[in-house]
Amino acid sequence: MGVTFTKEQQQVIDLRNRNLLVSAAAGSGKTAVLVERIIQMILNKEHPVDIDRLLVVTFTNAAAAEMRERIRQAIDRELAVDPFNGHLQKQAALLHKAQITTIDSFCLFVIRNHFHEIGLDPGFRVADEGELKLLQQDTLNELLEQEYDAADPKFLQCVEYFTGGSNDRLLMQYIEKLHDFAESYPWPEDWLLGCMEDYKAADVEELNGTQWCRYLTSHVCFMLQELAGKLWQACRLSERPAGPYMYGELLEKEAEMLEQASMKETYQEQYEVMEKITFGRLPSKKDDSVDPALRAMAQQLRNEVKKQIEKLKGDFLLRSPEQALAQMHRACPMVEELVSLVLTYERMLTQKKREANMIDFGDMEHLALQILLTREDGEIVPTRAAKEYRECFDEILIDEYQDSNLVQEYLLMAVSGEQDGRNNRFMVGDVKQSIYKFRLARPELFMEKYHTYTKEESGCQRIDLHKNFRSRREVLEGVNTLFQKIMGQELGGIVYDEDAALYEGASYPENTGNDTEYLIFTQEEESGESVRSFEARAIAAKIRTLYQSFQVTDKETGALRPVQYRDMVILLRTNSGWAQEFKETLQKEGIPAYVSLRTGYFEASEIRELLQFLHVIDNPRQDIPLYGTMKSYFGGFGEEEIAGIRAGVTDKKIEGKASEDKDKAGEKTSEENTVVGDDSAEAVVAAGKPMALIDQLRAYDGDLKEKIADFLTILEHYRQMSVYTPIHKLLEALIYTTGYFQYVTAKPGGEQRRANVEMLLSKAVAFEQTSFYGVFHFLRYIEQLSKYEVDYGEADILDENADVVRIMSIHKSKGLEFPVCFVAGLSKKFNMQDTTGRLVTDMDLGMGVDEIDSELRIQRRMTKKNVVSLKMRLDTLAEEMRVLYVAMTRAREKLILTAVVRDGEKLREQIALYENTKAEDGRMRFTDLLNAGSFLQFVLPALSDAQFISEGELKEQEISGECGQLLQREQFMYRITREEASEEELAQKEKLRQRMDRRYADEGLKELVTKTSVSELKKAQMDLDFAGELFPEKEIVPYIPAFMQEEQGMSGADRGSAYHRVMELLDFEKVLEAKAQIQEQNQEWKQNQEQDQSQKEKHNEENNKEMNREENRSKKSEKSEADTYMILELERQIALMVEKELLQKPWSEAVSVKKLVIFFQSSLAQRMAKAQHLQKLKKEQPFVLGIAADRVKPQFPHEEQVLIQGIIDAFFEEGDDLILMDYKTDAVKTGEELVKRYHTQMEYYTEALERIVGKKVKERIIYSFALGEEIRM
Repeated sequence: MGVTFTKEQQQVIDLRNRNLLVSAAAGSGKTAVLVERIIQMILNKEHPVDIDRLLVVTFTNAAAAEMRERIRQAIDRELAVDPFNGHLQKQAALLHKAQITTIDSFCLFVIRNHFHEIGLDPGFRVADEGELKLLQQDTLNELLEQEYDAADPKFLQCVEYFTGGSNDRLLMQYIEKLHDFAESYPWPEDWLLGCMEDYKAADVEELNGTQWCRYLTSHVCFMLQELAGKLWQACRLSERPAGPYMYGELLEKEAEMLEQASMKETYQEQYEVMEKITFGRLPSKKDDSVDPALRAMAQQLRNEVKKQIEKLKGDFLLRSPEQALAQMHRACPMVEELVSLVLTYERMLTQKKREANMIDFGDMEHLALQILLTREDGEIVPTRAAKEYRECFDEILIDEYQDSNLVQEYLLMAVSGEQDGRNNRFMVGDVKQSIYKFRLARPELFMEKYHTYTKEESGCQRIDLHKNFRSRREVLEGVNTLFQKIMGQELGGIVYDEDAALYEGASYPENTGNDTEYLIFTQEEESGESVRSFEARAIAAKIRTLYQSFQVTDKETGALRPVQYRDMVILLRTNSGWAQEFKETLQKEGIPAYVSLRTGYFEASEIRELLQFLHVIDNPRQDIPLYGTMKSYFGGFGEEEIAGIRAGVTDKKIEGKASEDKDKAGEKTSEENTVVGDDSAEAVVAAGKPMALIDQLRAYDGDLKEKIADFLTILEHYRQMSVYTPIHKLLEALIYTTGYFQYVTAKPGGEQRRANVEMLLSKAVAFEQTSFYGVFHFLRYIEQLSKYEVDYGEADILDENADVVRIMSIHKSKGLEFPVCFVAGLSKKFNMQDTTGRLVTDMDLGMGVDEIDSELRIQRRMTKKNVVSLKMRLDTLAEEMRVLYVAMTRAREKLILTAVVRDGEKLREQIALYENTKAEDGRMRFTDLLNAGSFLQFVLPALSDAQFISEGELKEQEISGECGQLLQREQFMYRITREEASEEELAQKEKLRQRMDRRYADEGLKELVTKTSVSELKKAQMDLDFAGELFPEKEIVPYIPAFMQEEQGMSGADRGSAYHRVMELLDFEKVLEAKAQIQEQNQEWKQNQEQDQSQKEKHNEENNKEMNREENRSKKSEKSEADTYMILELERQIALMVEKELLQKPWSEAVSVKKLVIFFQSSLAQRMAKAQHLQKLKKEQPFVLGIAADRVKPQFPHEEQVLIQGIIDAFFEEGDDLILMDYKTDAVKTGEELVKRYHTQMEYYTEALERIVGKKVKERIIYSFALGEEIRM
């Protein structure tokens, strides 16, 4: 069945050849009307329009995609009726390239087609948000370094003026703030220079002509009129029966005084008249016939007027125009220097972006503007490209026009036909829903047309859509009743009159309980519960009540049905600090809740653990990340274990080791030998600094040394891997080869955690597309994102049909609708921080700064700054009022607003005062709205029927609800035990019995561990105890003091670990090529000797010594010449490992170079060196392998899985096959012993390797250093 449109909607669809502004109220179907207009234009039989000749600009990509899909469906329907219609077939083909897009995408389209006109490289890319923040920070640091190096007195004075000389970060913030504001202006430099010009006004007359001064005088006039009205209201109170009649004469006189003052229009006149405003003393006459409440109200009204007059004078008219001008002149040089810094920053940032061949979203708009418009002699002139687009587009359609900014306005005006006398712009929006001022949107653009376009037929016409097709009558009444009393031209941007009100357009079945409710929860002062938790608990009680009895309309059937959790939403002004606590409280109360946060992703435990590990991989000397990694899955240490390590390794042990090493080396211990910047353990101790945790781990020799060795092995493996591995590959290894992915999946909320981990991988891939690379830059990238609150929010895994109460911010709810809507947190204070900083900015009034007397160290607020702050405050209040409007218009059938207060009586007094002092039309006075600090002050006019619920009453409701549920359970149990139950209840009884009688099917599984290591399985195979804990095979003890080595010696496990470490680090090719290299060096040396005999004689003594050393070494080693060369190369490489702190000295001494030489004489070493040359040799490969549980113990069920972790010593590729290698230092007599002992281990290594690489293992080889031979399995 076709949709029936209202008369106004049909006008919007049908009218052509004009500029059309559609002021569409909430729920009025503006999107549907916009889509229908497009469809009718392309389907019109007389004057059809091709879809690619329309430019349709939407606010989001999702809205653009939805609109494109609706149009496609309409075309398909028409084609089904007339399949051979050529025009329709053409539209279907053109739809995919039609300009139905966001403003950013359109700008990108323009740039890609005209990049050559602005000298832009066609290979440019759009900067990642995090990358841009890093680039901006680097540019700011470079700018300040450059300025400090130049040491220009103007710059140094500017720093002192704006920061006090102690905080460069503050100056950076000012530069960024001014830059961002300027970017929302079509020509940023003009706006910045205009800000500076205000401070250069030559005289008072020029000062009076500035925009900020005109704004001030207008505001003062309006305020005096409003305050006079407040005194007239007090007069009317005195005239009431039982009113304070004795105040009447004085109040009337003072009201007339303010009215006279409000007629002064210049700064000078207002300054002078403000000095003359005085208030007399109220008569003290006593009369019992006077109502004390009315007397108190009259006094309160008058006191408020006096306070606001004093504030008006103190903020704006305390100084004469001449004094205000002098203040601005004193600040002018500093403002000029600050603007100069901003302009320099803009140039440097632009240059860096061009060097990186990237643009950001702000660049898109400005570059497109540069392509479409140019300025000649102060006039804005369209370019050739703009004229081409004007010919290309028959109509420009703009959705959400109230959220456009000035740059976007110029862009769309450039491609429209307005300047050519062809009005073809269609703009739809609702200024009451303009809630993006923080993004520098300009609702004033909408309002300018709203007031100038006519409702009659004209070239610039306005149509208002009043009917709301979303909400029930009760919801609309609640919205209208409130906003008719608070929203006006001065605050809100529009008078909420009959033209702006919402009218019922939807049809709902009869129902009860749909009236809008205001719930005020009073919390006791001594309550230990947070306000947010208390409010969430109170809302939970209301949700339970609704869940039991409330009904909503089913969208599919149109009939009433019981409300479900998914029908409800809780809207908050901000999610930060509120949403998570609300969610947790609701869940504690047994109510399923879900919140999609834009923040919190980097605080998720699984992401924090991965980032901590990356920090340690980048620099293990960071104690806090290392501590976190040790406590995490990757370390598995407990707090007591870490404390034991910290306590067990003392400075004396390190000092002893350092002293012993120096004695061996014959070194001095004086300070002159200390290397600047040395961060070794010995240097740290010598300097009296606390010892790093990593050094304590390496020096530890207690019960945990094997566990520490395992941890350090894994850490060292990933540190080396990070040198050559892309960040996303490194993360993949951390996540998948260690079993971390399975671990987070198995934790509570595993689905969410897994999605977060996968999201980090995708962000790492995106990071590598930027101009930055490596672990260090990735971590810095993440830190900047967190610092500048550029958060991704946790990954969204919720099914849209999930039966949960949704919690979201009001901004995110825009465009959505819900059957039951809670608007919570009404008592939360508005954020007014931007209006109180040292530097304040406004698009219209420019920049306001304090006056700083650097010599006297005195700070004074300038009059202009106070005016700018005032406008910012009014803009913020207007924005907050519109945010409240958006929140309240999300509800379809039930609207509930909630707040928590400490003093309920005080709020009741405020409500009574409003009721008795409201304006004649019932509206709240502007002067009262001006002082509003929260939504709660905005809704005062609607609170006369509010329900106040104390903490005690809330507890009673909770107990009553619990008792009711308990009674229902008891009655149910009584009926089923006496066989009086219904069939449904008997079925529930049977289900309950089955659940209670259930037995765990696999009792034997209680012995099953889900994660173990290859070493543990090897022990189990050898009939040892099966511990089932994570003990990777490599057992490296990092550091053992020499005095302990003498006492204890080195264990077999320690020696084996030392061999493994050396084999991991050795360069096989260099060892085997050493002989040829040394021979070549000797030959070259001999040739040099023959050519320069005199030089030979000069150094004869030294050469003889060197020859003697070589001869002695040869005699002692009794090796062949080839072995000698290998020994020298092996000793050189091992010494280098020790020097670079890759290998501890005790480990190097535990390795027999003789046994290494025997290994390198083997054919296996030759094959491994060849594979290394071809980059096909891999060492120390960690893995996690999932196997069926019955392979561990036959009695375990096959479908259960056990995770096995291990590290493969080495493997290499030969053709399409793999050769698996494992080193052993076991003291055995035959190779058969090793085969029997390590058969199970090699089987698991083989299986894991084949899964990882995807190739077959052709050979499995154990090399025994004890036997000096290869053993094939």
